[in-house]
Amino acid sequence: MNKFAKNINIKQPTVYIVDFFNIFSDFREIKYKRQNIDFHSIKHITKNQDTSDFFKLFFTRYITYTGIKGDSKFYFIMKGLNDYDEILDNIIKTHNRFDMKFMIIPDKFKNKILDRNKDDFLCQYFFYMFQKTNPCMLISNDKYRDAENYIRLFNFDLWIKVVSYNKINDVLDKTLLKINPSDFVNEYNIRQEYKRCTIPKKKLNRILD
Repeated sequence: MNKFAKNINIKQPTVYIVDFFNIFSDFREIKYKRQNIDFHSIKHITKNQDTSDFFKLFFTRYITYTGIKGDSKFYFIMKGLNDYDEILDNIIKTHNRFDMKFMIIPDKFKNKILDRNKDDFLCQYFFYMFQKTNPCMLISNDKYRDAENYIRLFNFDLWIKVVSYNKINDVLDKTLLKINPSDFVNEYNIRQEYKRCTIPKKKLNRILD
C-alpha cells in the first residue's frame, strides 16, 4: 500500500490537494489584471516574487476565506520547472508551521498529452488515494473535463520528488516516491466527483483588496 494511505483508526486531518499551477496562474492573472498588465508578458521575470506573494496570501487570507483549518495537511502538486528549487525551498522554510509537502513530477514526457496533463493527473490520483483514509478536498478551478483523453495513458510507474520540512532536525527532506497508478487508471470513472474548497478566479479580488 502507498505509504501516504495508511489505515489508522483515529480521526484523520483533512488533506488538501492543491493544483498549484492552476491556482497560482489564477492569482497572477488577477493580480496583474488589476494593474492593467498582461502577466504572460512578465511571468518569467516576476515568477519568484509572485510565488512568495502567493504563498503568503494562501496561508493567510485564502485559508481564512475558505474556512480551511491551519492544522490540515497540504499537498501542492506541480510540474518541475527550471530554476525553481531555491524559491520552493525558501517557501517551505518560511511557512514551516504548516504541514505541507511539494509533490513534483520532474520527468518531461515526449508525448505532449502526457506532459501537458501530468500535474492534473497527479491531482486526481492523490485525491483518489487520500480519500480512502482521510477527509479530502481539492483546491483547483480546473474541472478536468478532458481527463478521459489522458488518464489511461498514465498506466506506468511514476517517480515523484517530495519536498517537506523536518521540524525535528530543522532541515528540508527531499525524497523520491515511486507510485504505480494502475489501480486508479483501471478504476477511473469519468463521472468521478471531487469535493472542492476553492475560490473561483473571478472572486479572488475579495482577498486581494
